[in-house]
Amino acid sequence: MIATDYAKALYQLGGDAKHLTGLREVLKRRGHETLLPQIYAEYKKLVLGAERLAEHKKITPERERTRMLLELYNTLTHV
Repeated sequence: MIATDYAKALYQLGGDAKHLTGLREVLKRRGHETLLPQIYAEYKKLVLGAERLAEHKKITPERERTRMLLELYNTLTHV
């Protein structure tokens, strides 16, 4: 849970090198330095999720036409 919170905060800040050194210092002060691998794994999940979301948001005319045709087909066949 703590690693997820750190990863979310780092992701919202942008994950610059400046923030990474600051994160490491904060983790040392709080005794959470062993969480670094978990934080990194959670951060990778957030980045991957954002990339997937951006890819899914891309709507091409061909995809829209296909979606409309499938919707029409489903409407006609389920009557």
